[in-house]
Amino acid sequence: MRRRAYLLLAGSSFASIAGCPSNDSGDSPSGDTSARENMSTPEQTPEETPTSEERAAPESAVEAGKLLVEDMQRGAFDRALGWFRSDLQQQLSAGVVEHLWLGYTAVGGGYEGVADTTVIVQAGFDGVDMTLSFERGTHVMRVLADDQQEYAVIQAVANDEYQRPEYVDTSAFTATEATVETENCLMDAEITVPVDAEDVPGVVLVHGSDPPAVGAANKNLGGAGSRPFQDLAEGLSSRGVAVLRYDRRSNACPNSLSNEEWTLDAITVDDSLVALERLRRDPAVSADRTVVAGISLGGMAAPRIAERDGDLAGIAMLAAPARDFYEIFVEQFEHLATLGEYEWESMQQVYERWEDRIDRIRQGDYKESDIVLDYPGALWTSVDEYDQVATAKRIGTPAFLLQGSRDYQVSPERDFELWQQELADRPATRFERYENLNHVFQYGEGVPTRSEYSLWNPVDEAVVADIGSWVQSL
Repeated sequence: MRRRAYLLLAGSSFASIAGCPSNDSGDSPSGDTSARENMSTPEQTPEETPTSEERAAPESAVEAGKLLVEDMQRGAFDRALGWFRSDLQQQLSAGVVEHLWLGYTAVGGGYEGVADTTVIVQAGFDGVDMTLSFERGTHVMRVLADDQQEYAVIQAVANDEYQRPEYVDTSAFTATEATVETENCLMDAEITVPVDAEDVPGVVLVHGSDPPAVGAANKNLGGAGSRPFQDLAEGLSSRGVAVLRYDRRSNACPNSLSNEEWTLDAITVDDSLVALERLRRDPAVSADRTVVAGISLGGMAAPRIAERDGDLAGIAMLAAPARDFYEIFVEQFEHLATLGEYEWESMQQVYERWEDRIDRIRQGDYKESDIVLDYPGALWTSVDEYDQVATAKRIGTPAFLLQGSRDYQVSPERDFELWQQELADRPATRFERYENLNHVFQYGEGVPTRSEYSLWNPVDEAVVADIGSWVQSL
């Protein structure tokens, strides 16, 4: 049987929703780094990757996985890279392996050991799901190995299963399938409504960015172990608030817009207005107490949604950029390229290329149909023409701006503090900064990492409680 090799090192579906896509030249970063007090990190120049002659080959996928994790937890990422199949070692780097591990420690804390192993077979390869214990809980790593190549590793990926947070009370609400329908797209949705509700407030959740070629922004804002929109929706409905969440157009109907049509309105604003009307038709929802809660690009667009709708009771802006949208892109890749002790050469190359493309956007050197930084030129033109700060000042809709201190995608200093400064005198405006929370408001410690988005890690309860009480107060 012909085998197909799969390689995925902490591939994260949250790269597009948070606002940090891959890039338009094929280099897709798949990890990130975080300094951890309880994790051993190298203090000297990394050693050369050992050859197969220098150490005994593993005799099973389970052993290969354990050897890989043992080197990773010691911070010996060059040695860890040596457990991969030789052709993959040429494609990867110790920095990629490091970013995967640092995602685990950012979420889990100090490593404690392998708690359990489950032997699997995937795509014809032997593998193992390893349950790893950390000080703040357990997380699963799936490792596949090639038994025709001395059980050399061909895949290492986070494989957590989603679990509802403790703050969700499934007996307190009902969940109903719905749709958000426009002329050229039918988007699957779900409405969660408090049990026996009458005239309750309602919230529509609005996604962040999601490149046309990715289309990962579903109604849960992710899959596998991490589902921030499901956490928010069910957490709010456990607290008496109805919520509608839907698959973003880029996920549900990726070919419904041409590049020239891919504007901020067409991909974000228009569909959220349709979703609001759908929520208002629910008999349990008070139509004059509806709110949009947008994250990242969705938070940035919230003032525009409010202005066009005209009847919103409030807007919640989670990790919303205050600066030009393209400015945050280079900062994101600079962060990814410079974390950790080990060089991630491909990410540094991406960073250098993206600096050049940012200049193209600044100078308007593109056509509406061009793909620049993963997005059509039409989007860049439309976000350049949109002044989110001025729009927020112009409208009278109550606003709640939230920001995590560990967010490397939207800056707590350059964006959130700018909002605070510019809207300081705006009535009915609340600001909250949450320590140790990342771009999607999940808890972690140390430098924020991209790979942590793949792990089970619920939206922090304080965020859900604060949004819930604010919505109830409107």
